Amino acid sequence: MTAAVLKRLAVLLTTTLVTSVAAAPAAAAPASAELGWFVTESVGGTPVPPDAPPQTNSALPRSTDRAIASAEDELKEVCRSEHAEAAATQEGWLADRFSRCHIGHRKVELRCAGCTTVVASVEFDYTLIGVAQNGTRRVDFTLTFDNWTALGGQERETTPMRVDLSGCSSGLVTCSPGSGAREQLLSAWRLDPRFDITMTSVDNTGIGAEYLVNSLVELNMAITPVDPKTVPWVESDMTRAHVRFDSAGQVAGKHNGTVFSDFIPTFDLLALARADGNEQGVRESIQHIDDALHRVERTFPSFPLKTPPGEFKPSLGANQRPLHRLVDSTLLDRNRAYAGKVCEDVWGPGAATPNLNCDEFPFASTREGAYTGSSASNGDTNGWQTWHGSSRLIGELDNQESGRRYLNLGFYQPQRILNNDPFFVSIDR
Repeated sequence: MTAAVLKRLAVLLTTTLVTSVAAAPAAAAPASAELGWFVTESVGGTPVPPDAPPQTNSALPRSTDRAIASAEDELKEVCRSEHAEAAATQEGWLADRFSRCHIGHRKVELRCAGCTTVVASVEFDYTLIGVAQNGTRRVDFTLTFDNWTALGGQERETTPMRVDLSGCSSGLVTCSPGSGAREQLLSAWRLDPRFDITMTSVDNTGIGAEYLVNSLVELNMAITPVDPKTVPWVESDMTRAHVRFDSAGQVAGKHNGTVFSDFIPTFDLLALARADGNEQGVRESIQHIDDALHRVERTFPSFPLKTPPGEFKPSLGANQRPLHRLVDSTLLDRNRAYAGKVCEDVWGPGAATPNLNCDEFPFASTREGAYTGSSASNGDTNGWQTWHGSSRLIGELDNQESGRRYLNLGFYQPQRILNNDPFFVSIDR
C-alpha cells in the first residue's frame, strides 16, 4: 500500500474533522483558548477482535544470518507493498516466528480545543520492523518515519516528541538504548527519522529448564509541549509484540534463541519434501497425514465422530485445535507404544517389521499423541480405542525420513518449537 493510499484511508478514519484544512495553519490562536495537540487523521493500530484466528503459514523462516539492516529493509518493502492491511492492525503482520512489521499514519494538530484554529501540525507515516534471532537471545526493532510534513508556527519545530518501546522493565531484558526510548524535537525527527532499539536477555536466565523469558513489547508515542498549559498528545499500545527468549539447548537446535511467540507456524510435509525434490521418499507419510485430516473414514481406530486435531481452519477463529510439541522421552515412548496397539489390533501382532513401521498422527512427539492425547493418560488401558488419531503401517525409510529429516530438523529446530509450543499441520495438494 503506497503512502498516497494510506493518506486516503486516513481521511476516511479522521477522528476530528477540521474545516480549515484548505488553509495554511494560522500563526497563533486566540489568547483565551486552550491549546492542545490532537490527532485528526489516524490509520494503524486497529485492535484485532479477540475471536480472530492466529496468524500462521508454512513458509520457511526468513534468514536472520544476514545483516540486520538488510533484513529490515526487505521486510519493510514486502510489508507495505503486499501486507499493508494486516500490518495496519494493532497486532501487525507476522511473516514468521522471527519477522514482523506494523505500519500506520498520523496527523497531529496544535489547535484550540473546541475550535478550528490550527497553530501547527505534523503528519507522517511510520513503520515498525521487528527481527528476532535464532541463535542468540536478541530482538531488534527499527521505527522509521516517512513523508514527514510539518506546517505552521515555530511549535512545529521546537516541540519535543517521544517514542518508546516498552518491554525492558522485568530486569531480565536489557534495552539499548537503556531507556528503550528516544525524545527529540519535531524538527530533529524530520532530519533523523529513525529509531533503533535492541533487546537482549542473558543466556541461561529465566524460568524452567528452557530458561524462558517473556516480554510484551508495546509502541508508544507522545508530543509533549514545553508549556504545561498545552495539552499533550499521548498514544499508548499502538502495536504490540510477544517476544520469548530461551536457552532450551539441543531440543531447539541452537542452544539460545528468540521468537515472536504470537505466531503459530504450520508444518507442511508435502511442501518441505517438494522443496527437496523428495516427495516420493515420504509419500506414505504424506498420504497418512492427508487421510487423517481429510478422509478420517480411512483411518484407525475407527469410531463415530472421530476428529483428529492439527489443521488450521479460519472458520474456527480463535478456537483452533493445534498440536503441541512434547519432548519428554518417556511420554514419547508411551505414545509410540499406544499407537502400536492400534496397528496390532488392525494388522495383527508382529505386523510391524524392520521394513514396516507403525506411523502415527498426531505425531508421537505431540501432546495429542496416542497416550498423552487419549484417556489412556488417565489410566484407561483401552484409551487408544477412542484416540482422535490414526495409526498405519508404512515403510520404515519413509517413516524415519519424515520424522527426523522434516519434522525435527526441517521444522521443530528452524521454527524453534519448544515443549508445549503449538503448531498446525497442513497437506496442501
